[in-house]
Amino acid sequence: MSRRTHSSIDKLPAGLRDILTRMLIDNEWPEDFKDHIKGRPRYEDLVAYCRLKGFTVSDSAIGRFGMQMRTISRMKSAGLLARETMAGLTDEDAPKTQKAAAEMATALTLEFMASNDDFSSKQIKEVCQAIRDCAGVSIKADQYIRGQIKEKAEKADKAIATLGKKKKIDPEVLKQIREEVYGIIS
Repeated sequence: MSRRTHSSIDKLPAGLRDILTRMLIDNEWPEDFKDHIKGRPRYEDLVAYCRLKGFTVSDSAIGRFGMQMRTISRMKSAGLLARETMAGLTDEDAPKTQKAAAEMATALTLEFMASNDDFSSKQIKEVCQAIRDCAGVSIKADQYIRGQIKEKAEKADKAIATLGKKKKIDPEVLKQIREEVYGIIS
Protein backbone atom coordinates (compact mmCIF):
# COMPACT_ATOMS: atom_id res chain seq x y z
CA MET A 1 0.00 0.00 0.00
CA SER A 2 1.43 3.37 -0.93
CA ARG A 3 1.57 5.98 1.77
CA ARG A 4 0.48 9.54 1.25
CA THR A 5 3.17 12.01 2.10
CA HIS A 6 1.07 15.17 2.26
CA SER A 7 -2.56 15.94 2.85
CA SER A 8 -4.32 18.89 1.25
CA ILE A 9 -5.13 19.90 4.83
CA ASP A 10 -1.41 20.23 5.59
CA LYS A 11 -1.13 22.81 2.82
CA LEU A 12 -3.82 25.07 4.31
CA PRO A 13 -2.77 28.17 6.31
CA ALA A 14 -2.34 27.49 10.03
CA GLY A 15 -5.18 29.87 10.94
CA LEU A 16 -7.61 28.02 8.68
CA ARG A 17 -6.51 24.65 10.12
CA ASP A 18 -7.13 26.05 13.62
CA ILE A 19 -10.65 27.12 12.63
CA LEU A 20 -11.33 23.68 11.13
CA THR A 21 -10.07 22.06 14.34
CA ARG A 22 -12.37 24.23 16.47
CA MET A 23 -15.28 23.39 14.18
CA LEU A 24 -14.57 19.66 14.58
CA ILE A 25 -13.60 19.47 18.24
CA ASP A 26 -15.47 22.34 19.89
CA ASN A 27 -18.44 22.49 17.49
CA GLU A 28 -17.62 26.18 17.12
CA TRP A 29 -18.81 28.02 14.02
CA PRO A 30 -16.54 30.76 12.60
CA GLU A 31 -17.94 34.31 12.72
CA ASP A 32 -17.81 34.68 8.93
CA PHE A 33 -19.80 31.47 8.40
CA LYS A 34 -22.70 32.02 10.83
CA ASP A 35 -25.33 32.01 8.09
CA HIS A 36 -24.54 28.34 7.39
CA ILE A 37 -25.24 27.21 10.96
CA LYS A 38 -27.43 24.10 11.16
CA GLY A 39 -26.52 22.34 14.41
CA ARG A 40 -23.01 21.01 14.77
CA PRO A 41 -20.50 21.47 11.95
CA ARG A 42 -20.32 18.47 9.63
CA TYR A 43 -17.56 17.46 7.25
CA GLU A 44 -19.37 19.05 4.31
CA ASP A 45 -19.52 22.33 6.28
CA LEU A 46 -15.74 22.24 6.65
CA VAL A 47 -15.33 21.62 2.90
CA ALA A 48 -17.72 24.53 2.18
CA TYR A 49 -15.82 26.82 4.58
CA CYS A 50 -12.52 26.00 2.89
CA ARG A 51 -14.12 26.72 -0.49
CA LEU A 52 -15.41 30.07 0.88
CA LYS A 53 -11.84 30.91 1.88
CA GLY A 54 -10.54 30.00 -1.60
CA PHE A 55 -9.12 26.53 -0.87
CA THR A 56 -10.15 23.21 -2.33
CA VAL A 57 -10.10 20.14 -0.10
CA SER A 58 -11.72 16.79 -0.66
CA ASP A 59 -14.34 15.17 1.54
CA SER A 60 -11.95 12.31 2.23
CA ALA A 61 -9.15 14.69 3.33
CA ILE A 62 -11.57 16.37 5.74
CA GLY A 63 -12.72 12.91 6.92
CA ARG A 64 -9.15 11.79 7.66
CA PHE A 65 -8.41 15.12 9.34
CA GLY A 66 -11.59 14.77 11.42
CA MET A 67 -10.68 11.27 12.58
CA GLN A 68 -7.20 12.43 13.52
CA MET A 69 -8.43 15.51 15.40
CA ARG A 70 -11.11 13.59 17.29
CA THR A 71 -8.59 10.93 18.30
CA ILE A 72 -6.19 13.60 19.54
CA SER A 73 -9.07 15.21 21.45
CA ARG A 74 -9.93 11.86 23.08
CA MET A 75 -6.26 11.37 23.99
CA LYS A 76 -6.16 14.81 25.62
CA SER A 77 -9.38 14.07 27.50
CA ALA A 78 -8.01 10.73 28.64
CA GLY A 79 -4.81 12.43 29.80
CA LEU A 80 -6.80 14.98 31.79
CA LEU A 81 -8.92 12.23 33.31
CA ALA A 82 -5.80 10.24 34.22
CA ARG A 83 -4.19 13.29 35.88
CA GLU A 84 -7.36 13.99 37.87
CA THR A 85 -7.61 10.35 38.91
CA MET A 86 -3.96 10.18 39.95
CA ALA A 87 -4.25 13.34 42.06
CA GLY A 88 -6.21 11.68 44.89
CA LEU A 89 -4.54 8.28 44.97
CA THR A 90 -3.50 6.41 48.03
CA ASP A 91 -0.38 4.23 47.95
CA GLU A 92 -2.58 1.15 47.96
CA ASP A 93 -4.65 2.19 44.91
CA ALA A 94 -1.80 3.64 42.85
CA PRO A 95 -0.56 0.46 41.09
CA LYS A 96 -4.03 -0.55 39.89
CA THR A 97 -4.73 2.97 38.65
CA GLN A 98 -1.31 3.24 36.98
CA LYS A 99 -1.94 -0.02 35.19
CA ALA A 100 -5.39 1.10 34.02
CA ALA A 101 -4.03 4.46 32.85
CA ALA A 102 -1.17 2.77 30.97
CA GLU A 103 -3.58 0.38 29.26
CA MET A 104 -5.91 3.26 28.35
CA ALA A 105 -3.03 5.31 26.93
CA THR A 106 -1.84 2.32 24.91
CA ALA A 107 -5.31 1.73 23.47
CA LEU A 108 -5.70 5.39 22.54
CA THR A 109 -2.25 5.47 20.95
CA LEU A 110 -3.04 2.40 18.87
CA GLU A 111 -6.38 3.92 17.85
CA PHE A 112 -4.58 7.09 16.81
CA MET A 113 -2.08 5.09 14.76
CA ALA A 114 -4.89 3.22 13.02
CA SER A 115 -6.73 6.44 12.16
CA ASN A 116 -3.82 8.05 10.34
CA ASP A 117 -1.48 6.73 7.69
CA ASP A 118 0.69 9.84 7.36
CA PHE A 119 3.37 9.05 9.96
CA SER A 120 7.04 9.64 9.40
CA SER A 121 9.49 7.05 10.65
CA LYS A 122 10.38 9.37 13.53
CA GLN A 123 6.72 9.65 14.58
CA ILE A 124 6.28 5.88 14.38
CA LYS A 125 9.38 5.46 16.56
CA GLU A 126 7.98 7.94 19.13
CA VAL A 127 4.62 6.18 19.24
CA CYS A 128 6.34 2.81 19.67
CA GLN A 129 8.38 4.25 22.53
CA ALA A 130 5.19 5.56 24.16
CA ILE A 131 3.58 2.13 23.88
CA ARG A 132 6.72 0.53 25.31
CA ASP A 133 6.68 2.97 28.23
CA CYS A 134 2.98 2.28 28.90
CA ALA A 135 3.62 -1.46 28.81
CA GLY A 136 6.50 -0.98 31.24
CA VAL A 137 4.28 0.92 33.67
CA SER A 138 1.65 -1.81 33.43
CA ILE A 139 4.20 -4.57 34.07
CA LYS A 140 5.75 -2.72 37.04
CA ALA A 141 2.30 -2.12 38.50
CA ASP A 142 1.51 -5.85 38.16
CA GLN A 143 4.80 -6.75 39.84
CA TYR A 144 4.10 -4.31 42.67
CA ILE A 145 0.56 -5.65 43.16
CA ARG A 146 1.84 -9.24 43.25
CA GLY A 147 4.53 -8.20 45.74
CA GLN A 148 1.95 -6.57 47.99
CA ILE A 149 -0.24 -9.69 47.87
CA LYS A 150 2.74 -11.89 48.69
CA GLU A 151 3.71 -9.60 51.59
CA LYS A 152 0.17 -9.70 53.00
CA ALA A 153 0.07 -13.48 52.67
CA GLU A 154 3.40 -13.83 54.49
CA LYS A 155 2.19 -11.57 57.31
CA ALA A 156 -1.03 -13.58 57.57
CA ASP A 157 0.97 -16.82 57.64
CA LYS A 158 3.15 -15.50 60.49
CA ALA A 159 0.08 -14.29 62.38
CA ILE A 160 -1.57 -17.70 61.98
CA ALA A 161 1.58 -19.50 63.17
CA THR A 162 1.94 -17.21 66.19
CA LEU A 163 -1.72 -17.55 67.12
CA GLY A 164 -1.57 -21.31 66.60
CA LYS A 165 1.36 -21.66 69.02
CA LYS A 166 -0.23 -19.35 71.53
CA LYS A 167 -3.63 -21.11 71.46
CA LYS A 168 -2.13 -24.58 70.89
CA ILE A 169 -4.11 -25.16 67.68
CA ASP A 170 -3.57 -28.42 65.80
CA PRO A 171 -1.07 -27.92 62.88
CA GLU A 172 -3.54 -29.56 60.45
CA VAL A 173 -6.21 -26.98 61.38
CA LEU A 174 -3.65 -24.20 60.82
CA LYS A 175 -2.77 -25.65 57.42
CA GLN A 176 -6.46 -25.75 56.49
CA ILE A 177 -6.89 -22.11 57.60
CA ARG A 178 -3.86 -21.07 55.54
CA GLU A 179 -5.11 -22.83 52.41
CA GLU A 180 -8.84 -22.16 52.57
CA VAL A 181 -9.09 -18.77 54.23
CA TYR A 182 -5.91 -17.03 53.16
CA GLY A 183 -5.05 -19.01 50.01
CA ILE A 184 -1.56 -19.73 51.32
CA ILE A 185 -0.21 -23.06 50.16
CA SER A 186 2.90 -24.12 52.00
